[in-house]
Amino acid sequence: MKKKYLALAIASLASAPFALAQSNVTIYGKMNLGFDRYKAEGATAGSAFDLDSRSRLMDNSSRIGFRGTEDLGNGLKALFQIESGFNADASAGAVGASTGTLGSRPTFVGLQGNWGTVLVGRQDVYYGNGKLDEPNRLGLMPNAFENAAAGRNAITADGSLLAGGRDGRMTGALARTDNVLTYVTPSYSGFNGKIQYAIPTGEATPAGSSVKDSAWALNLTYDNGPWYAQVDWMRREDTILAWDGSAAATANGNKVEAWKIGLAYAFPTDTHLGFVWEELKNTTGNGALLLANTTNPERKRTSWALNVVQGFGNAKAYLKYGRLDDVEGAVGGGTDTSARQWALGLSYSLSKRTALNAFYTKISNDRNADYQFIAYNGGAGGSNTTPAAALGADPTAFGVGLVHSF
Repeated sequence: MKKKYLALAIASLASAPFALAQSNVTIYGKMNLGFDRYKAEGATAGSAFDLDSRSRLMDNSSRIGFRGTEDLGNGLKALFQIESGFNADASAGAVGASTGTLGSRPTFVGLQGNWGTVLVGRQDVYYGNGKLDEPNRLGLMPNAFENAAAGRNAITADGSLLAGGRDGRMTGALARTDNVLTYVTPSYSGFNGKIQYAIPTGEATPAGSSVKDSAWALNLTYDNGPWYAQVDWMRREDTILAWDGSAAATANGNKVEAWKIGLAYAFPTDTHLGFVWEELKNTTGNGALLLANTTNPERKRTSWALNVVQGFGNAKAYLKYGRLDDVEGAVGGGTDTSARQWALGLSYSLSKRTALNAFYTKISNDRNADYQFIAYNGGAGGSNTTPAAALGADPTAFGVGLVHSF
C-alpha cells in the first residue's frame, strides 16, 4: 500500500511542472437556429421557374472553439485557436466548407509581443467588415447572407458572379483561406494594421506548372471613440477564373484584386451608422483560353451597402440596404446584372448570452442576375436548403431565430 501511495506522489510531482506550463484555455461557441419562410418569384423565363414559398428550419453558422495563451516571459506570449463549424439542424449529414471537420473555421497558432502578433494557419482574408457591418457584428440576425456586396452578411452571387455558378461572370475575393501567414501591428492611437500572405493550394501544385496561386492582403482600421474606419485590399495571382477557361495548370497571369473602404459612427443615442464601398476586378492572362470574350481581358464590379442600428434598452432594430452594379466587361456587356437588397430586423436580448431575432429581407435581381442568400442555394447533405433561384427571380425571406453564445 505504501508503495502505491509513493508511486502516486512521484507521478504527481513529475506532472506538476507540465500542468503549470499549460495554456490558459477557453471553450467558447454559439448555437444559432432559426425558422423561416423563403420564396423566389419573378424569374425572367416565366413563373414556371419561380420557387414557391416554403418553410425551413436551419442552422445559422453555429460553431465551437478552443483558444488559449501561454506567458513565455519578457512580454512574449504564445497563442492558439481551433474553431469548428457545425450544422445543428442536421449535424449528422451536413458537411460544408466551414463545417464537418475539426478546425474548419479560423484555426491558427502564433506569437504576440510588444512588436505585434504573428499568426499561421487557416484564417479570414479580406473577409470581415468589423463595425462597418453592425448588424452582423452584433449578431442581430441569422447568417442568411454572405459576402459579395460589401462583404460579410450581404448578398452572394452564387450563380451569376461567382466561380461555380451557372454563368460564372466573376471570381470573388478571398474569404476564409487555408495556409495563411499574418502579421498584426500593435495599436497606435486607435490605428491597427494587418498584412497577410496566403498560398491556398500550395505553389506549383500541378506537375510541370509554374502556377503559384498566392495572395497578398492589407487591412488598416481606425477605432477611436465614436468613429470607425477601415480600408482593405487583396490581390490573388495565378488563380483560376470562373470565366476565362483556365485550369489549375494554366492560370498563369490571372489576377483577382479587390478594394474595400468604409466608415462607421456610433451616436450617443445608441444609434450605429455604417457605410462600405467595394470594387472587385478580374484580369485574365490567358487570352487564348477565353471562351467568347477575347476583347475584354478585364472584368469589374462595384457595390455598396448602408446599415443603421438603433438600440432600445434590451432590444435593437436594424435596417440595411445594399446594391451591386452591373459587371463591366462581361459577355454581352454585363447588361442587367445588378441587384439590390434591403433587410429589416429586430433582436431582443433575454440575457447577455441569449437573444431572440426576427427579420425580413428581399433581393431584387435584374433580368440577367441571380443573386441570392447563400444558405438557400445547394448546401451539404442533410442541411435544409432549397434549389437555386432562376435568373431575374427575387428571393424573399422572413423568420425568427434563437441564438445562445457560450
